[in-house]
Amino acid sequence: MRYPPVRTSEVLTTIGKTLNNLVIRVLACAVDNKTGLPADSTGVKVGSNRFKFSRDFTKKLILRASVTSIPSDAVVHIEAYNYTKASVIDYIEFAGATGEGEKEITDLSGVDDGDVIGIRANVVTASATSGAVFDLAYASLMIDYGV
Repeated sequence: MRYPPVRTSEVLTTIGKTLNNLVIRVLACAVDNKTGLPADSTGVKVGSNRFKFSRDFTKKLILRASVTSIPSDAVVHIEAYNYTKASVIDYIEFAGATGEGEKEITDLSGVDDGDVIGIRANVVTASATSGAVFDLAYASLMIDYGV
């Protein structure tokens, strides 16, 4: 039995289409269970480890966070932050209400190879109550790579 000849370009195209559907999710940085963080003044209250970003094969970033306690008059942003450019990539807002949030970040135009990235909890509107605090159950930043 003879088989028809196989063209290399067809094989590579098929392999490329197959591999493009493979996604690898990696936890890049995280903050775990921080309680009693000050909410009576504005500013960054906690940050994660930082890492050097590479755009190679990156499809998106995924920011997740959970706030379990927050004063009703405070606003906290859990931010994916570019320390190299001193800019917020994106954030999840908790405005006086607890909960969980997730944000998929597909616009990576503000992030370049070699930029140092991390997560931080930033109080953008302080509570009027002296001694007010908030609790961060977790925050994580994951990277989806496509190969």
